[in-house]
Amino acid sequence: MKDIIVLTYDVPHRKTYDTLCLLKAKGYQSVFVYAKPFHYQKKFTPLFEHRPVANGVSTCELCESFGYSYKQWEGDLLEFDERKIILVCGAGIIPDKMVQQNDIINSHPGYIPEARGLDALKWAIVENKKIGCTTHFLGNEIDAGLIIERKEIPILSNDTFHALAYRVYEQEIIMLVNAIEKVEEQHLYVSGEGHEVHKRMPHVVEADLLELFEKRKREYNGIS
Repeated sequence: MKDIIVLTYDVPHRKTYDTLCLLKAKGYQSVFVYAKPFHYQKKFTPLFEHRPVANGVSTCELCESFGYSYKQWEGDLLEFDERKIILVCGAGIIPDKMVQQNDIINSHPGYIPEARGLDALKWAIVENKKIGCTTHFLGNEIDAGLIIERKEIPILSNDTFHALAYRVYEQEIIMLVNAIEKVEEQHLYVSGEGHEVHKRMPHVVEADLLELFEKRKREYNGIS
């Protein structure tokens, strides 16, 4: 079975936790986790949180339980003796050399290229774009390039915004792990040209999010 590299941070991290649990459940044994120091200080508080929070379990402890390798990643560049499959759970900016020498897979909570950048789900709702998830290889474009898989996520008639957000998140984890077995397949190239790379949604826009979600839900389900 392939060696799998997971990039993350050295703090409890929900996406990493869920990804490692799914890797273990699927029988992956040769998993090597590289954790970077986490220095980010949150300066922006959204009106509506829509991503699951960390559960307090350290990645180091989880790796010990699963028999996975855990190493601190202090520098910017990781070099291996052969091309590796690398899953991005959290890593900041990854050097171009590392991108070129490996198959680095990102899972994005948006349907590329319609929803690029941050707060993809929120922007998709506000701008009436497709809601979904995408796995893709890192390359020269942000949230674009060689696509591994794209899935549109339906809006159920009984959905709340947060129920939909969690379903998008769950699909993101599943697709990230499933992408391992799709690396050798042929992949569609999707350009990001003409599609904005969004920043965090400002409060003045986000204030109308829930109302717009309910409108979108009614339209999606044909409810007048």
